[in-house]
Amino acid sequence: MTSDRGRLSERRALVARDVEELAVQVSAGEITVEDSADLLTAYQRELETLDAALAKLPKESVSKGGETVEASVAKGRSPRQVLAVAIVLIAVLTVAIAIAGRNVGGDEPVAASAPGALTVDPATVTNEQLEAVVAANPDLNAMRMALADRYFRAKDYGSAIDHYLYILDNAPSGAEETKALARMGWIAYSSGLAEAGHSFVLQSLSVDPENAEAKIFLGFITMYGLEDPEAAIPQLEAALALPDLPDSLVSELEKTLAEARSTP
Repeated sequence: MTSDRGRLSERRALVARDVEELAVQVSAGEITVEDSADLLTAYQRELETLDAALAKLPKESVSKGGETVEASVAKGRSPRQVLAVAIVLIAVLTVAIAIAGRNVGGDEPVAASAPGALTVDPATVTNEQLEAVVAANPDLNAMRMALADRYFRAKDYGSAIDHYLYILDNAPSGAEETKALARMGWIAYSSGLAEAGHSFVLQSLSVDPENAEAKIFLGFITMYGLEDPEAAIPQLEAALALPDLPDSLVSELEKTLAEARSTP
């Protein structure tokens, strides 16, 4: 009989595969963002629910063809990779504004709607208030980006995805497009969907080859997601060459680069 952990792990693997396939179809233009948004959000929330359920269960190994079920569905998600996700996310977001000058949004005041309307400062309002402003002004990408970025920083990826997808389907500027694509890539990678994450980040760099955030994301995704140290080396070197990186991020990049260079 399949254990609870094995059953949940197998379900997570199926959902993760569905998300990755959907994300690739969206990035390839086979499915519109509008048609995929609700489904992608539902998948992401199910993954979060499954991860929470798995975290509550005791560790166990269920043999399956010489390999544990847990190992077979979690292959490629080493403790080192998970640690890198947490460390790099914090470090990158600390300097996102400084090293990605073309990015829009953040907590800068943004016009709420038509000319003459009051200006809303995202830093002074709650998520619920920002949601209300966005709902009243659905095509105001800058305000929606501010809200999406707030969710992204809080790692509320299910909520962030909704807004990044909307922006990508709402005539974004080049800066908006490259930022949303890069962060969609990081969200996908952080959910265990390395190939989809890699695809989104490459699209981000095709829009703006100088997107510093995307360059950083690419090196880590290639190293720990695609598990391709050789390809990751020049990407990590390029990330290290970026200006104004904090010491914490430089240290993490250097460790990852050393690991990549020492991998046979």
